[in-house]
Amino acid sequence: MFEILKTDLAARIAILETNHGKVETPAFVPVIHPVKQSIAPSKLRQMGFDLVITNAYITMKRWGDEAAKRGIHDIIKFDGSIMTDSGGYQVLEYGQVDVTPEAMADYEQKIMTDIAIPLDKPTGYGLPKKKATDYVNHTLRVTEKTIKEKKENGQIWIGPIQGAEHLELVRKSTNTLLDQGYQMLAFGSPVEVMESYEYGLLAKIILEAKRLTPDSIPLHLFGAGHPLTIPIAIALGYDTFDSASYMLYAKHDRYISDDRTNHLSEMQYFACNCEVCSKFSPKSLSELPPNERITHIALHNLYAIKAEVDRTKEAIHEGRLWEYIIKKIKAHPKLYETLDVFATNSEYLSKTTPKFKERALFLYTPEDQFRPEILAYHKLVRNFKTEKKELVILQDTNDKPFYLSGDYMRIKKKYKTDQVQFCQFNPYLGIIPLEISDMYPAAHYVMANSNPNPDEFTEFAKTWKIFLQNNKFHKIHFQKSDFLKQQKIPKSVKTRQIKK
Repeated sequence: MFEILKTDLAARIAILETNHGKVETPAFVPVIHPVKQSIAPSKLRQMGFDLVITNAYITMKRWGDEAAKRGIHDIIKFDGSIMTDSGGYQVLEYGQVDVTPEAMADYEQKIMTDIAIPLDKPTGYGLPKKKATDYVNHTLRVTEKTIKEKKENGQIWIGPIQGAEHLELVRKSTNTLLDQGYQMLAFGSPVEVMESYEYGLLAKIILEAKRLTPDSIPLHLFGAGHPLTIPIAIALGYDTFDSASYMLYAKHDRYISDDRTNHLSEMQYFACNCEVCSKFSPKSLSELPPNERITHIALHNLYAIKAEVDRTKEAIHEGRLWEYIIKKIKAHPKLYETLDVFATNSEYLSKTTPKFKERALFLYTPEDQFRPEILAYHKLVRNFKTEKKELVILQDTNDKPFYLSGDYMRIKKKYKTDQVQFCQFNPYLGIIPLEISDMYPAAHYVMANSNPNPDEFTEFAKTWKIFLQNNKFHKIHFQKSDFLKQQKIPKSVKTRQIKK
């Protein structure tokens, strides 16, 4: 059902197989109204969307038994894969719906949706823990009954993870759904968190669910539909995302770009070459009749969202997802708060980050010290031991590996090499022993020339301390360096500056 092709950080490019074909993930899943559609589903298919989501509750109210006879694919005229929401959004908005979870599950099976969701009770955001607990327990009772009574017809049932900011409930929900046997999970109610600009919190809680979920289980995120947040969710391990944002924004003349949303009236130029932006200017688009204008903006918004997903997938393919994520999170101060989630969970993210990559790492600013490949190298150095009693430590050079550098060739002549441990250093990788200087990424990085502040490179300080503790050097020879000068050296160790 789910084949992983490539990974970087917690992200993966994969193939999700349904009754109506294969879907390459990560994938944005446009919301389609089952009755009124401004953009034809066939157009979505043409654009490259192989999976859409529609509302089974609204379908039941409008089409009833006719949808059961014809099937949901015929009803909405879409020949790809279809996911159905069972009415959980209506429950979140209005408190309840006039149908039982059992009847809803039976209906989703009858209309032959490819990916079905039980009628859950979303917790939303800001709900007191006691009430949130009641909602989670209700949902888990529903999911247990649904999965036990489902028919074996090839449908994929999604287990909805509830609990929002209450991490204990998120963990309980995730573990229980896995125990119940769900083949796919979805994190519910993130919209209110995003609307509050609590991106750091969102990253923290969705990663909590991801950490508990086996790699073989695809993860869906409800309500994620903006190019700013989708790459973050992908990097944290989520595979599919649904939203009606493209249409909801369009109804208010809001135009989606890769790092913001602009009101059409405020724009002078389109920096996009989609079929809408190639044909219209902001002024000419604004002069269209309302319905026509909304449809065109919505169409552009879809192109913008899909382009962002494709850019993120390309970053996974190239092994540059970290670099891309750092670029994205700098687009908004609140989004930058997610950096702490990536930094503090680097060890977890390293499990699915390739140990060796075809391309050199680009190192720009202090946050790059926390990328998984760099921290993995720090861990290696922290375990490095030598019996040699003298340390010669040189600044890194453009010549890599270290043993090919001119500095090393010149300076090694001054020492008995069998008695001296030679190392390079830089703020990001910390210490680079000669013996492991050709291991990735020690010989595979490009670093910005700058005057690094030692206080900002905490991982260097940790590695430096551990390296000196593990190796009992009597003497350290070093090149003049303001950065190294500020690192602590045991009083028992003699130091000597290497003369040019």
